Amino acid sequence: VNCTEQGLSAVPSDLPEDTGILLLSTNHLTSVSTADFLPLAQLQDLDLSDNGLVALHTGPPLMSLKELILSHNVLQALPALRGLPMLTRLAVAYNSLTALDPGAFSAVPQLKDLDLRGNQLRTLPQEAFAGLRELKDLDLSDNLLEELPRELLQDLQKLETLWLSGNRLQTLPTDFFPEGHIFMYVFLTENPWHCDCDLRYLRRWIRQN
Repeated sequence: VNCTEQGLSAVPSDLPEDTGILLLSTNHLTSVSTADFLPLAQLQDLDLSDNGLVALHTGPPLMSLKELILSHNVLQALPALRGLPMLTRLAVAYNSLTALDPGAFSAVPQLKDLDLRGNQLRTLPQEAFAGLRELKDLDLSDNLLEELPRELLQDLQKLETLWLSGNRLQTLPTDFFPEGHIFMYVFLTENPWHCDCDLRYLRRWIRQN
């Protein structure tokens, strides 16, 4: 169901109950609750991008939801991700996130694709991505990251692609990349890398991989 650019300020109450894909982008939905979608038992993909969204209230479970797009809004904090046990893709790109809590994604362990680019993240806790053992794609590009904790990636056993471009990173801690882990792609461009002894680990890792 395509409700893009309809000038909506609330989620329509007369949506077909068999809706599987719901596009609500480019409206005026500044505050939304997952309770608004409870009648849609087959809902798998939900796009709430470009709404000026400041709050997403979760709790009532959306058992079928697999993809949630919250990009291009004004979220200052990551919504609690309760009641979304089947979620595999989450996009919160180009919001105003400044921090993530430890275990921020522990309620969505099936997540495979996480897009956090274009926010205002400066640092991350070591356990930011704890429990995301199915994650394949992680995009942290175009933030304000100045440093990363050494064990940030330890739980991400299936990670294939990592974007770190466009941050303020000058170095990476020794053993940042889990030993023996094979990535398909790692993007490191557009960072002010400081070429001194602290960068020796990263140079060696690039040569070996």
